[in-house]
Amino acid sequence: MTHIDTIAAAIHETWRALSHAEGSQMQPRLDRPYEELDDDDKGDNRAAAERMEDVLAVAGLALSNDPAKPAAALPTDLEPLAAAEHNGWVAHRAGNDWTWGETRDDAAKRHPSMVPYDRLPEREKEKDRNAIRHYPEFAAHAGYRIVRQG
Repeated sequence: MTHIDTIAAAIHETWRALSHAEGSQMQPRLDRPYEELDDDDKGDNRAAAERMEDVLAVAGLALSNDPAKPAAALPTDLEPLAAAEHNGWVAHRAGNDWTWGETRDDAAKRHPSMVPYDRLPEREKEKDRNAIRHYPEFAAHAGYRIVRQG
């Protein structure tokens, strides 16, 4: 498994565990181990894993598996990181032919969140903030930690 696949699997498995713990439902095709996902769904997790380095860099942070580097905390203000996460998600989706749609339609590749972060409703912004809050778990699950750059 590559570095990206290890983190992608960690992202997927963390969200699965959180979904089960919180009693929320995942789409049935996603509620299975990472290895059993189809290539498109693995691709979405890989894209999220690849974005982590860019998003963390916004706050001067990085991923490391070097035990000599001390772990760093996420900043208190998550807005810049949440915006970078969301805008990276939009770019990934747009690169896979997704467009804006008033209602989500996976078959037609339309999604109401295909807008810049600052145009999202507060409820949707909170989803991006929550993804950032879980970055330390994603990293730890894959054998990494968040550290200061340099």
